Amino acid sequence: MKRAFLVITHGDMGIETVKSAELLMGPLENVTALGLHPGESVDSLRDQAYEVLDKNAKIYDETIVLVDLLGGSPSNVSLSTLARYRDLKIITGLSLPLLINLLNFTSSEENTEKLINDSINVAKDGIKMIDKNFLQHKGK
Repeated sequence: MKRAFLVITHGDMGIETVKSAELLMGPLENVTALGLHPGESVDSLRDQAYEVLDKNAKIYDETIVLVDLLGGSPSNVSLSTLARYRDLKIITGLSLPLLINLLNFTSSEENTEKLINDSINVAKDGIKMIDKNFLQHKGK
């Protein structure tokens, strides 16, 4: 299955997350990032999102949308696109581990829900508190 990814965030968080992923993985032609900046309208962001989704629909089997924060303007924009794209999958809580896992396994995992759930679990597992006890071995 050919998948594209649309990242929508406040400011440049998503744009820079995609750039970071490209540092690790090389060019990502199937990923587009949009950011909502101060003074820009939500309507303009929505128009940009539809433009990307419309373009992707001609090239890819599906687009998965990633947003930074549930309930924020980028999230609300993505939710509004469900009216036209009923099967769209939206993931909240953008992180670099989440994006990398989605990209690493998008070609090999046909089941979109499994791909997303596995990637969410990888992202959750990547969140750790590091302190002086982190490197100590158990049983000491």
